[in-house]
Amino acid sequence: MSAAFAPRDERLAALSRDVFDIAVIGGGITGAAVARDAAARGLSVALVEKDDWAAGTSWRSTKLVHGGLRYLETGEVHLVFESLAERDLLLAAAPHLVRPAEFLLPSFRRRGRPAWQVALGLTAYDLLALGHAPSRHRRLSREQVVARERLLEGPELVSGAVYPDGRTDDARLTLENVLDAASLGAVAATRLEVVGLAPGRSGPAARVEVRDRESGRQVSVRARCVVNAAGPWADRVRRLEDATSAGMLRLSRGVHLVVPAGRLPLSGIVAFPMPDGRLLFAIPDGAVTLLGTTDTDFSGSPDAVFAERTDVDYLLAAARQTFPSAALIASDVLATFAGLRPLVFRPGKSVGKTSREEAIVVSEGGVVTVTGGKLTTHRRMGEKTVDRLAPILRRHGVAVPPSVTRGRPFPGAAQDMGSVVWDPDVWSSTLRDEALVHLLERYGCRVHKVLALTAAKPELRRPLVEGLPDIDAEVVFAAQEEDARSVADVFIRRTHLFWQAPRQGMEAAERAAALLARELHWSTEEERASLDAYAREISLSRACLSSS
Repeated sequence: MSAAFAPRDERLAALSRDVFDIAVIGGGITGAAVARDAAARGLSVALVEKDDWAAGTSWRSTKLVHGGLRYLETGEVHLVFESLAERDLLLAAAPHLVRPAEFLLPSFRRRGRPAWQVALGLTAYDLLALGHAPSRHRRLSREQVVARERLLEGPELVSGAVYPDGRTDDARLTLENVLDAASLGAVAATRLEVVGLAPGRSGPAARVEVRDRESGRQVSVRARCVVNAAGPWADRVRRLEDATSAGMLRLSRGVHLVVPAGRLPLSGIVAFPMPDGRLLFAIPDGAVTLLGTTDTDFSGSPDAVFAERTDVDYLLAAARQTFPSAALIASDVLATFAGLRPLVFRPGKSVGKTSREEAIVVSEGGVVTVTGGKLTTHRRMGEKTVDRLAPILRRHGVAVPPSVTRGRPFPGAAQDMGSVVWDPDVWSSTLRDEALVHLLERYGCRVHKVLALTAAKPELRRPLVEGLPDIDAEVVFAAQEEDARSVADVFIRRTHLFWQAPRQGMEAAERAAALLARELHWSTEEERASLDAYAREISLSRACLSSS
């Protein structure tokens, strides 16, 4: 199969030349899902993103595909039902990226719900899954909880339960939505910042003015419909159409910490309640354990979202209370990352009580804004948004057939994963077993292309960071096939070195930059600029650890 992305200059030429049925602003999970759904229906689609795919909120999640157990408390039964249905669709459509996992939910004396209420909630959770869950919940005694996770031993622990949900690679799930849309004909490009928006009130098409952040050139994208899926930036985009537009968003900041697995060794995901009502997660992921997330109001610029020392202290205190013997401190933290949930403002609601359900709003000029929602329900959000566009497109003489994404596999999903595992042509290299498993889980059936690079150049089998399975070939593949255009793109979103490697992979950054320079034809200055930009990302992620 040929590459999904045409050369970037060809895509820019198509964006300025063609008239599209739909122009989508925002390359996070929501915009990518809208583009995929529309392209799968046979509509012509332009998708523009000002940074990298998933660079905003979509790589900064807790990396779970779940029904949202805590939403039962707020009465959002419909959201839980829809999320559980979408979870099961994703488990089938992207088995390499979305995998079932058991969550351990401990019960404590002075925080969280009593064990009997937890049992009722988990029973409802099972029933809402309509029998499609990987398993049913099970209650555990205190002794069984400690046998499963010895670090939970403490005076507050009473009992526990395990229940099924899913986990994912959020950035790559976003990317595979874009890859699928591009394979279906969508023209998708990054580093294109929207600077103007003229709805098509009096003409056949709206105009989305974008500035190429690499060349400085301005491009005018014409489309019959415009979708604003800019996440935390959605109000900014709305004001490009109408400067008097009232804000519709309530931004909530979610912060995560990463610590070495050796400091918090867990056998599985632990979901633990806090006295303030939050449900936090400790998620083991290879060499690290992820802790998160916070949920606090944010009123600053979406372009500058970082963890603060108060966030670090809160999460570390929560971890010490839940896993007393681990005794985590700030010097244990390898990295932090923070993202913004673009919630829909509801008067009188606290940020924690604000619904996570999406909103789809059509302006007087016909621009459709979609915001809110969850990573888990992205496919359904894309479907609903394109359905909402149907009447607008019919006025332009464009018929919109029904959505076909419900049963559509993602690009890395093989019909028979066993054929990938046992194909001798795939496994003919001398890579370590753990590296092969890692590649299969990351790329699915697309692993053939990565291994073809190592067959042609055996030196690309070299680990990027000693002790981790990521290899040099992934940098080349990211540039050739996955639209990566910087060291940050590769280390943060195509791999996890930013938050899994000691020193956040900085010791491998120069080698990665050299590989990218050859693929992307960078000058020496461009190579150095990419390295410097990645170093700044590291510095910003750690600034909160040194503040008082």
